[in-house]
Amino acid sequence: MGMGDYSPGSVWYYAPNKVAPIIFIVLFAISGVIHAWQTIKHKSWRTTLLLPWAALLMISGFAVRLAGAYNTDNLAYLVASTVLIMSGPPVYALVNYFILSRILYYIPYLAPLHPGRVATTFVGLDGVCEILIGNGAWRMANSSMTDAQRRLGSNMVTASLCLQAALFGAFGLLAAQFHRRASKARVLNKDLKVVLWVMYVSATIVTIRCIYRLVEYIKGWQSSIYQNEVYFWIFEAVIMFVNTALLNVWHPGKRLPKSNSVFLARDGVTERRGPGWADDRPWIVTVFDPFDLWGLVRGDDQKMQFWDMSDAELERARLDKKTNKRSVVSGALDPFHLWGDTGYVGKHLSKTKNRKVETRGGREPRDVV
Repeated sequence: MGMGDYSPGSVWYYAPNKVAPIIFIVLFAISGVIHAWQTIKHKSWRTTLLLPWAALLMISGFAVRLAGAYNTDNLAYLVASTVLIMSGPPVYALVNYFILSRILYYIPYLAPLHPGRVATTFVGLDGVCEILIGNGAWRMANSSMTDAQRRLGSNMVTASLCLQAALFGAFGLLAAQFHRRASKARVLNKDLKVVLWVMYVSATIVTIRCIYRLVEYIKGWQSSIYQNEVYFWIFEAVIMFVNTALLNVWHPGKRLPKSNSVFLARDGVTERRGPGWADDRPWIVTVFDPFDLWGLVRGDDQKMQFWDMSDAELERARLDKKTNKRSVVSGALDPFHLWGDTGYVGKHLSKTKNRKVETRGGREPRDVV
């Protein structure tokens, strides 16, 4: 039976191939193990920890698809495999966002955007994509639902894929702008060039897969793309394995610094350690204002140009950061950072208190910095 032939009683339309899922389960399992090993070896937790998770999602999806190949009338297998397999590629996209963020931390003086905001903005929007896919894919794949319900699911997935495509476009422009600046400044060494080009190829692969899925869902489940299994194996399974293999062969963790506090001096050779370009705003504030528009207006980024400090100044900056660092408990109890000497409300109360103390002491009140 061909990969696009109709199979009576099959919720897949066709009879799913029984050999291909096994092949890709093995391939992604090997790749996932290598990802985990390299992440541990290179201590690249913040950059590549999600790679094994992405591989696990794909493995789970193919495993459920294999079960569905032997139970073609079981709708649950179709729905579960669709949701799992569609959840994997966005996670690979997340890894690319983290890679670019780490590169910008490494060369902060050429970053077109705060590195932390690259991660929070793209990761947050990618999370929206995952929610839309999770809620839309099972509706679209569930043939027991009405046509209107399935169209709603298809529209949700289409919206998610359109958002993903927009994210990839914005991500590519941001990366290209940084690449142009870094090339002009001549600070790109061999490792950075490799990481950048691998990131470009990976992002292109994920974009191609996104376009395939977008066309599939726009045309609907009656189209030849949806009803012909060969398209799935080429534009979902094969190219995503090429992507995961690419990230294994040229693993970013091997070529990027282990910490966000390590940065490259303007000479393009010397590595220095600074306080890290942290976004000290409360995490909940970064959700609603990921680009820190208010901070840009006030010029806060200009005050954080630690990359031109002397070694002694960098040491003081690191100590200050360590002293003022909030604990996890403080962040949980006071997510808006209202209280304490550095809180939005607390620092003003502290100033008022100091003025009163100075007045009682017979001195004119003065501003406390």
